[in-house]
Amino acid sequence: MTSTNLNRRDFFKGVALTGGVAAAGVLIGCSEAAPAETKQNETRSEFAQAAPVSYADDYLVDPKTEWEKVCNVPESGLIEGMNFQGDVLWFIDVAKSKIQKVVNGEAVDVYVDGEHNAMPNGAKFIDDHTLLITDRAQGLCTFDINTNEYKVLRSDYNGVKFLGLNDLVLDGQGGAYFTDPGQSDYLSKDGAVYYVNYKDGDFAVEQFATGFAYPNGITISPDGNFLYVAEFNTNSIIVVPSKLYKEAKDTPYVLARLVGGHGPDGVLTDASGIVYGAHLHAGEVVAVDAKGWPVATIRLPENAGVLVSNLTIHDGYLYVCEFSQGNIWRIAINAEPNPIA
Repeated sequence: MTSTNLNRRDFFKGVALTGGVAAAGVLIGCSEAAPAETKQNETRSEFAQAAPVSYADDYLVDPKTEWEKVCNVPESGLIEGMNFQGDVLWFIDVAKSKIQKVVNGEAVDVYVDGEHNAMPNGAKFIDDHTLLITDRAQGLCTFDINTNEYKVLRSDYNGVKFLGLNDLVLDGQGGAYFTDPGQSDYLSKDGAVYYVNYKDGDFAVEQFATGFAYPNGITISPDGNFLYVAEFNTNSIIVVPSKLYKEAKDTPYVLARLVGGHGPDGVLTDASGIVYGAHLHAGEVVAVDAKGWPVATIRLPENAGVLVSNLTIHDGYLYVCEFSQGNIWRIAINAEPNPIA
């Protein structure tokens, strides 16, 4: 069960062995030879575009590293929403209306809505005992891990019910951005991103951006200036300047278009600004840098499923949910988590 992650430098030499965004290396004019230097009165490089980015000979994931199965979730539906509280891994089963955690390699139920009114999807700890939750059926919620109280905070915006919330990311300023895809798609781009201020305790919500074709996962740059939205039904990752961004020179744009699969589900950034996407129906995690250049494709083991939904980085490992088989996997990674997200 070894990883087929690529050396960053070799990736930009056009190697496209692992599928996903790795194939982009062939499309951007990569070459074994270094680009010709341009001097006055000399012939320009054969490449019309800027030369590909080059990285040192290091790896996000060493190709010899093996995947480890953290746990299997019996009779699971759609596992998502991973969070660490200390060294305890918490996660969500959307389809089964559950909040769970891993104890001694086993999935343990913490909260179960037997009537299935709740559909928790994304979750983030906002203090040592409170999960802020995007609930697909009920809206913006909280869950207290000490009291097991599941509370609905906001089910609508200005009197209009949310379409169906999905994921969220903290901004390091006492607020969080969250996605509302509903059933938006390539032809009906009515998905939205909202912002909630939880710091003051009133959980005031404002609409931040609209016009998405199923905004799925969402994450933020380490400096807090840019959001990365997984636009699931265009198989792409969109950059949107955040509320913190003040320069007013950047507008929303496509950071990366994925190859194959359906689209990115969960996304995250590491401390260096690399953006990772859980590529649903592709069985892989893709990684691009902050300018959209491919960095690596990290494929799950051959015997794993292809429904990769969620990911997180903790204590030197990349954790990944795959819900067709109900497994949580991890692999050692040369990356640190984004401290604000």
